[in-house]
Amino acid sequence: VDDVPPPPPPPPGGRGPSERRAKVTLPPHEADDGPTYWRLGIDYPVGPQDHEVHIQCGRIKKLENLEAVGPNLKTLTLVASCIERVENLESNVNLEHLELYQNLVKKIENIGHLSKLTNLDLSFNKIRSCDSLGACQFEQLERLYLSSNKISDIEGVFHFRNVKLLEFGSNRIRCIPPDMGQLTKLEQLWLGKNKIVSMALPPLPALRHLSLQSNRLEAWDTSLFENAPGLTHAYFGHNNLPNLPDEFTKLTNLVELDLAKNAITLVRPMPQLTKLQDLWMNDNQVSDLAEARHLASFPALRTVYLERNPMHGLGNAESEARYKEAILQAAPDLVQLDAVRLNSEIKVVTDGEEKKVMGI
Repeated sequence: VDDVPPPPPPPPGGRGPSERRAKVTLPPHEADDGPTYWRLGIDYPVGPQDHEVHIQCGRIKKLENLEAVGPNLKTLTLVASCIERVENLESNVNLEHLELYQNLVKKIENIGHLSKLTNLDLSFNKIRSCDSLGACQFEQLERLYLSSNKISDIEGVFHFRNVKLLEFGSNRIRCIPPDMGQLTKLEQLWLGKNKIVSMALPPLPALRHLSLQSNRLEAWDTSLFENAPGLTHAYFGHNNLPNLPDEFTKLTNLVELDLAKNAITLVRPMPQLTKLQDLWMNDNQVSDLAEARHLASFPALRTVYLERNPMHGLGNAESEARYKEAILQAAPDLVQLDAVRLNSEIKVVTDGEEKKVMGI
């Protein structure tokens, strides 16, 4: 066996490959004290001249230093920040608009003295109850937004006799309380994406917009048609509702109707709905294409969604062509069928500068 020659000796002065490599010296590690927050009145200056404070994505953790503005402050809007508590508003007695949308608020508190509020928005927080609003005498309140919280019951709001809009969407609500009938000026009620099993409504003579989308509705309640006859916009999509009852024809002021993704098998003719312009019935169970002829009973109809019903024949070019032809024959004045605009032209006015942009 031949002897293995020994490795060559290192270069003089110890200047081998490892010695010639660049040496990297890392800076000293800085202690991490967590996320950096900014402060109202310090990082975001406020003063007596500010009638409105509007900050979005400001990384503000605490309401403070607003006494510098005092009673001059009319609007406070802090959206998408990190506020954990409503506090330190004692001097802002003339506040009319308070918006703490998308923060970390867990409780409605320390606002009872804000008697001039017309708009209160605490949507997208971590609130579990609105009962504390019962102690707030907001006689001028018109709009209350509490969507996307963790609220189980609608409470503490029935003494707001001038309120026109209530937004409780995306919560954990299971029923519409009869006390809602005390809100005789209520025009808009948004209750989509909850756990509501009954659409029974108390008398709401001023109600124009009602949203019950994405709940657990499986039956029509005739009290709705009796107690909210002035509805112009009704949204019942994404439930499990059957065909429309005879009483539906009482909603003669309807302009927009959402019935998408339910258990509906028929297109009910309702000539009484002379103002209906938008009808959304996509993703239902209408299998007979002859049902499309009933669209002719809606003289003002301009937009129809019926796609992804069995009669659509999605994916079959001939079936889709028959589907479109049947609908347009019944409703020739449509301007939109499903997501497609009809008989419209787009006029582009340009000086040609876009041709100089690379990639166009």
